[in-house]
Amino acid sequence: MRVFRMTVAATCVALAPVIARAEAPATTVQYQVMVSTGLAARKPFEAWFVFDRSSDPRVSGYAVPAGATVRFTFPHAFTPEPHGVLDGALISWAQGAVPAKFSLAVDPNDPRTVVLRFVEPVVPAGPDHPGLKAIHLRATEINPAKPGAYPIAVRFVDAGPLSGTTTAVAHIAAKPVPNVAAYNQLHQNKDEDWQHVKPGEEAPLPIDFLITLPNAARSSLSLRAKDDHDLAILSDGKPIGSITTKGVPVTLAPKPFGPGFARLGIIELRAKAGPTPGTAEIVAALDGGTRYVIHLVVEGR
Repeated sequence: MRVFRMTVAATCVALAPVIARAEAPATTVQYQVMVSTGLAARKPFEAWFVFDRSSDPRVSGYAVPAGATVRFTFPHAFTPEPHGVLDGALISWAQGAVPAKFSLAVDPNDPRTVVLRFVEPVVPAGPDHPGLKAIHLRATEINPAKPGAYPIAVRFVDAGPLSGTTTAVAHIAAKPVPNVAAYNQLHQNKDEDWQHVKPGEEAPLPIDFLITLPNAARSSLSLRAKDDHDLAILSDGKPIGSITTKGVPVTLAPKPFGPGFARLGIIELRAKAGPTPGTAEIVAALDGGTRYVIHLVVEGR
């Protein structure tokens, strides 16, 4: 289940054109939001390969022709799992899945290489379908025993101007870490991450985060106001992180959930714009874990 989804920040802004290039896109490796183990030592690899396109839906992603492949080659520190099931992959932009068919397989000549083939083309088509921006991969590889930075070769083949090889670095941690990201499933087909408001207005949608904690029984998650700009994230009443703001002023207010949602790891808040136009960042961060940024665009009157 993909939990990132965003809203157009300003409908009066034209879409950025697809940028021509003659090399593979720069790529980073980021945590898959619903697991804490994907980049932990000795655990099965599961992560997002995120390309160098803004998550803002006004910004186009990449076009990919049918028949193109992306080859992910892991270094020898990773251990292939011969009986593992290669069943986890998703081609996406930040708002959801890209509606194009693809196949996934391990290279029969190299068990450390996973091959994703585009059966159908990816064609950017406006803010509802801006093209490829990321690939989620659950590979049949066991992460290295030692924490550290490990380069993964990402090679685009028969991909037109994207053809070429880049390196994505997987930062393997000694153990699973607390993980937080936006959660949009409570507002299907609506986007919480890039909302736009007028000064003094409340954001039309509440903002939800999903928190996944490692090596612990399911706890009850909640929020507590610290002041108008900061919230404390609590697990069974104990602080485990915070939600803060940067940029133009916004006011945050926690929205209580019943025990069902709270024990699923979901927290929710409302955001209200201050008097100043500009962009505010709402930053959720977990102690010893990941962070996630929501953008709230405050437009001039």
